[in-house]
Amino acid sequence: MNPTPFELLAERASARPFFLGFRLAEFAARESLDDAALAAQLGCDVATLAHVRMCRAPRTESSAVFGEDVTCVATKFGLNVRALADATKLVPAAIVRDATSLEPAGAVLAARDRSDVP
Repeated sequence: MNPTPFELLAERASARPFFLGFRLAEFAARESLDDAALAAQLGCDVATLAHVRMCRAPRTESSAVFGEDVTCVATKFGLNVRALADATKLVPAAIVRDATSLEPAGAVLAARDRSDVP
């Protein structure tokens, strides 16, 4: 079955941290979930996932605003609030870790044969 244009857009949005799809994709990859398993865990059907992915990712300034955002999305699409929160709360730490890395992506450290070279 060919994906609809909206599903393709949601897939592209999943590559951007601004969208909820990004966090869901990271969660699904960590947990080795396909779309059907992810939808089942969230409590929705696969067709609803594209709409969920297009939502803004929950804000992380505080647990209160995070909870408000998660509850809003879960209510809108009939998702399990706890499952959505669990799927979206772990990723920001990984993003921050990657963003604060001291080495640029793809950097390689070379070994030195001599100890007198600074």
